[in-house]
Amino acid sequence: MSKASSPALDAFVRLRASFFERYLQSQPEEATTLGLHHLDDRLKDLSSSALADEYALHRDTLTQLERLAPEGLPPDAWLDRLAMLSVTRFHVHAHEDLRGLRSNVELSTYPHTMLQYQIGQAETAEDWSAIASRAARIPTFLRQQEQLLAEGLASGEVPDVHIVQEFVEDQLPVIVRYFEHLPALPEAHQVTLSGAELRALQDAAREAREAFAAHHRFLRERVQPHAHSGVVLGEEEYRWRLRHMFGLTASPDELVQQAEEVLARAQHAIVQLAGQLATEVPGAPSTLSNLAEARALLVRLELEHPARDEDVIPLYRELIAQAESFIHEQGLFNVPEGCRLGLKPLPPGMVDVRGTNWPAPLLDPRKVGWFVLAPMAIAHPTVWATLLAVHEGIPGHFLQSVAWQRAFSHHPAPVRFLLVTDHVAMARGHFGPMLNIEGYATYAEERMRRAGFYSAPEALTALVARALRAVRVVVDIGLHTRRMDDEAAVRYLMHSACMPEPNARREILRYKRLPMQSMTYLLGALEFEKLEEDCRRERGSRFDEARFHDELFSFGPVPPALLRRFMLSAP
Repeated sequence: MSKASSPALDAFVRLRASFFERYLQSQPEEATTLGLHHLDDRLKDLSSSALADEYALHRDTLTQLERLAPEGLPPDAWLDRLAMLSVTRFHVHAHEDLRGLRSNVELSTYPHTMLQYQIGQAETAEDWSAIASRAARIPTFLRQQEQLLAEGLASGEVPDVHIVQEFVEDQLPVIVRYFEHLPALPEAHQVTLSGAELRALQDAAREAREAFAAHHRFLRERVQPHAHSGVVLGEEEYRWRLRHMFGLTASPDELVQQAEEVLARAQHAIVQLAGQLATEVPGAPSTLSNLAEARALLVRLELEHPARDEDVIPLYRELIAQAESFIHEQGLFNVPEGCRLGLKPLPPGMVDVRGTNWPAPLLDPRKVGWFVLAPMAIAHPTVWATLLAVHEGIPGHFLQSVAWQRAFSHHPAPVRFLLVTDHVAMARGHFGPMLNIEGYATYAEERMRRAGFYSAPEALTALVARALRAVRVVVDIGLHTRRMDDEAAVRYLMHSACMPEPNARREILRYKRLPMQSMTYLLGALEFEKLEEDCRRERGSRFDEARFHDELFSFGPVPPALLRRFMLSAP
């Protein structure tokens, strides 16, 4: 890509550098997740003056970006400008519409989830000193959060009652207990603290625990009685986010139709494959003719787990080794030499997570990515384990994050990578990069299925997962555009995904907490699948699949539809 200078490019490079630096000052937790450690001891400032300064930064940057002629920018800068436009436009829109600023309950657990990530990467006493300093700021952060929520209640900007209930009954009690154990974690991580360092961590943990306990009471007594049911985005806001957060021009109705077509194909394949498997599963009916019977067969398959808790990590280590060997033999993906995937148990205090990926920190190539797993055997039906290893490990999230780290670790202002970490995106309500990140991992699942990597029972789970991703598109759109109420959404999930009612209600809570996040899996995957198909057709015998995937990675977390202009000769 051309690096020739021009007045437009010079102006943009200065703007990008200034924005990136000032943005991270307002989002210190995100600096940590990117691998920059100069702000590791800070938490986001939620005071009214700090939020006003943050709004001014985004408003002024947006104005300058809109004035800048994109025609004068080379491709890399053009993509960076689009990424900055997405972030700044969303922030200004949210601030000026007062949408979620004072009813954002996700911020109530944000310091804890960010500390979890930081602890997962901590290796030295200095790292733990920064953790103690960040934890010491939690009482101030939570008081500011309470002020924001109180202002929201006073102005009628209230959160969904089911979300508040989730935080009151499930999230915060676990976090309060977590801080009782925090001071013991350095030793568990083989790090020795001095007496003064340990006392600082003990004091910070005690104050954080007391602050979270007080915040728990605040949510239960002050917020929960006034929260409403049915708090959703609405059709107009949903369309705005499709356009400006994801860069999608399709209407909600068109996306629903697309998802329903994928769902119908997946359901047909599920019934067919389950019918073939029925004779191999003890106690299963000899013939299967519908989705409910196929789901019953899968429930039987899900009864098999590792024998012991300590068998969980070795199971996934072996599965990832098998996946790496397979993709090498088939020429599907390249795994960079010397890349190390860390596997570890989930730290205490993380709930409802079977396994997740902590990506390789973009700007700190000394650190590896981690595949972290719930250390309970019963949480890992072996029939699902291979799919999880592919999605979170290789060739999924881990491989993608390592490729990005190697390509962008020296970038002076990698604005394309803002909001790529789950909990940062959750706290901000902006899931634009997830169309690439979750879309790619879902695409990798399907590519491995088409290549024949899974056993027949594992292929069944892959088809069930694809059906569920399609259902999520339909229900997320249905809820937030008011095409469905909660009960209709529950019925749809129970019928179309054969989901038990308690699971369906938990799914709906997810869609309300994280509007539009759940649609990124399927919609992103479909874009990648179409791009792969078109590149195969255009390049013919010159198509090299592993090189194609390297090319995907070289752009970073760009909305996949944008890649067509760079990877295909015809627009």
